[in-house]
Amino acid sequence: MEFGLVENISDPLKLGRVKVRVFGRHDIREGTKYNIATEDLPWSQVVMPATTPAINGTGHSVNLAIGSLVCGTFLDISAQEFIVMGSLPTKTEGVEDNNVRVRAEADPNADEELGSYQPASTYAPVYPYNNVMETESGHVKEYDDTPGAERIMERHKSGTQYEIAANGAKTERIVRDNYQLVVGHDTLEVFGDVRIIVSGNADIAVAGNMNTAVGGTTNLTSTGKITMTGDVDVTGTLQTNTGDTTINLNTHTHDDFDSPTVQTGGPN
Repeated sequence: MEFGLVENISDPLKLGRVKVRVFGRHDIREGTKYNIATEDLPWSQVVMPATTPAINGTGHSVNLAIGSLVCGTFLDISAQEFIVMGSLPTKTEGVEDNNVRVRAEADPNADEELGSYQPASTYAPVYPYNNVMETESGHVKEYDDTPGAERIMERHKSGTQYEIAANGAKTERIVRDNYQLVVGHDTLEVFGDVRIIVSGNADIAVAGNMNTAVGGTTNLTSTGKITMTGDVDVTGTLQTNTGDTTINLNTHTHDDFDSPTVQTGGPN
């Protein structure tokens, strides 16, 4: 088994191959320069785990990073065909290569601003239970098996993310716009309460009928004007309160103040 560092990952064939500078093979110095330039290093295949078919686009992709410490072996006696068997997280320039979340250190995103009603993260990993995958740009997936704090988190580098806590509670955080398309039917069933807070305007457009059934009392409070366009049918009792006057719309009449039979004036 031999070891080396990945120096190029831009495989022109896009097969996941990498260029590796193998210690003792490609790093013999002549003066102050390597005797083999990076562009002259051969492309090396990377062995995939048996759980990945790696055929016809199926399976995981190969995503080694430049600077990765890898181990492998040469397939030929002339030491030209190096095959990468795996990578080894150690310390690069004194910094631990294993992800900070795996090492169960402080949450690197803990200082981000939260929504007014957003629950705090349940991040509480214990080494070595947190399984983390982080890409070069900062996208992260966590599958945390810490006993009592089992958690799943997926996060975009912008901060948009979702987190599932140990008790099954889910928190979503979207830092920009959100759009959802349902081509078929959509059903939301909530056993508990629902609270919707909108800081801006809210628009609801219904192409067909809209039916609302309320088992208790409906309270509508508006600091501005309420406008209703179209016919309104009321079954039951409807009262309006304006200042000190209460009008029962089911029983009130209007008086024209002149005719004893025609009721066209103001309310009695």
